[in-house]
Amino acid sequence: MDNKYLNLDVRSLHTFLIIMETGSITAAANQLNITQSAVSHGVEKLRGIFQDQLFLRAGRGIKPTPRAEQLFTELKPLLANISALTQSTEFNPAEADIHWTVAANDFQRDIVLPAFYNRVSRQVKRFSLDVIPSEVPPTELLRNGEVDLVISPIPPDAPDILQKQLFTTQVACFYDGNARKPPKTKEDYLEANYISLTFTAGRRRAGENPIMEKIEKKIILRVSNFAGIASFIGGSELLAIVPDMLIDTSLSDCSVIEFPFGAPKLTIYSLWHQRYQNDAEHQWLRSQLFENS
Repeated sequence: MDNKYLNLDVRSLHTFLIIMETGSITAAANQLNITQSAVSHGVEKLRGIFQDQLFLRAGRGIKPTPRAEQLFTELKPLLANISALTQSTEFNPAEADIHWTVAANDFQRDIVLPAFYNRVSRQVKRFSLDVIPSEVPPTELLRNGEVDLVISPIPPDAPDILQKQLFTTQVACFYDGNARKPPKTKEDYLEANYISLTFTAGRRRAGENPIMEKIEKKIILRVSNFAGIASFIGGSELLAIVPDMLIDTSLSDCSVIEFPFGAPKLTIYSLWHQRYQNDAEHQWLRSQLFENS
């Protein structure tokens, strides 16, 4: 059995991650507040253990080897788990300096996150929030620790990803009332052309709703987010069958009517990795998020 892993130490591995993130020995030393020679010593130790150069000179900088890139992907969530072992289970919001990254599309972002941000900001010492776009559940982002939470209508089938329902919404029919009349009959709906979202293509299950199946075939335009729907509906005869809550956000300038054919409700979930299930800070932040639901 190869026991080289027994020579690994967390400090050297943490230094390696900082080098990968900063792309520089000097920048890593500055961030860690240690000397460049100490950083280089840690790299040399890892080179011997992993039998790889890890970093090669490229002009005045360095470039990671393929082995280093593989190690970075595997070590980042591992060290995050180790770090969690040393964190106190006590959490005092008034003293907390929190940075969170949430993945959500523009609809979920606008409906959920403004109230969440304001609520948390009033209770903690400092709260910074990064919101990155999300079309489908980025399971690997959660596993790698690149995001703290995902808001999505499509929970993944993964045992290590936990979920809780945030809210449920109906769909409605949106259109430009200055460019066309509202559809009134089944024939009106089936003769119209539609705009929808890129990530919904092919996701409707056969037999789910006969009318929606036929409408799916009349989609002639797909965009990556809900804001794009508003841009294309304006001045056109296109229809969009999307969540009715959009009348309060990106589709506020559109006309809207109830969709009469019993389309299924849309359920939105919050998703997080199991490593954070019992983390006191994460638990508190989730409770603030669920307060809206």
